[in-house]
Amino acid sequence: MGVAYPAEEENARRRWVAARAALAPAVRVPALLADDEEGLQIVEDLGAIDLAARLEENSAERDPWLARAVDAAAAIAALPDPGLNPPFDAALFRRELELAREAVFDMLERRPLAPAERAGHDAWADALVAEILDHPRALCHRDFHGNNLFADGERVAVIDFQDLRLGPDAYDLASLLWERTTLGWMSPSIAERAVARFAMVRGITSSDLAARLPRVLLQRAWKACGTFARAVVLGKGDAYRRYLPAELELVRRLLTDSPADREFTAVLDSRRPQSVKL
Repeated sequence: MGVAYPAEEENARRRWVAARAALAPAVRVPALLADDEEGLQIVEDLGAIDLAARLEENSAERDPWLARAVDAAAAIAALPDPGLNPPFDAALFRRELELAREAVFDMLERRPLAPAERAGHDAWADALVAEILDHPRALCHRDFHGNNLFADGERVAVIDFQDLRLGPDAYDLASLLWERTTLGWMSPSIAERAVARFAMVRGITSSDLAARLPRVLLQRAWKACGTFARAVVLGKGDAYRRYLPAELELVRRLLTDSPADREFTAVLDSRRPQSVKL
């Protein structure tokens, strides 16, 4: 597969090459067959069928391939940070939540939050970001989901890894288990088995990981709502409109009875988006 980086993306090429080198001892990554170091590469093509499609189409393959994907996530988490990107921090997480608020309420619904509602959203976002930044940290792929994973023999191969960085240790697991292509079939029992396997491989307490996962997932799910809403507004197809209701429902289910979560629950319940069918 030929890859061409324009001159302004030279840093992206360098990060991809360095990330590939950092990951290669632990996980299957595409072979770099040629690189002129001036923007042109030939990279191994891992095929047209990603793991997301494979899992969606064949329920019998879900458990074994999810287990292999979990092993890959755990292998990445165990690696030292190569320092290619800054760690997740409050500004990055908070910006993602702010963009979601803007995309869902301002852009898609065209009903910006009232000052009191905005204050409730912001108090919730601040509390959630502070909470997940207090979790144990590990190296994260950053976009560890089925569209970036491929079946390769008995292993899972990984692509799109140039943004890897330190972050909450449940981050890649949340990406893998609950994203747009899994929402139609993911169940608590499937997720529980994956969490237990990740914890076993990483040598951490399963119950603690299971408690951290929904909080990281909540941040990712609201971010995803913003991504989907923005795509709908920008006319990028009906697929995102199809995913948005389930993603919004996931956010609602993940909200707890904590004071900060109750603030945002009240906002969602009173401003349930009308532009998508729930």
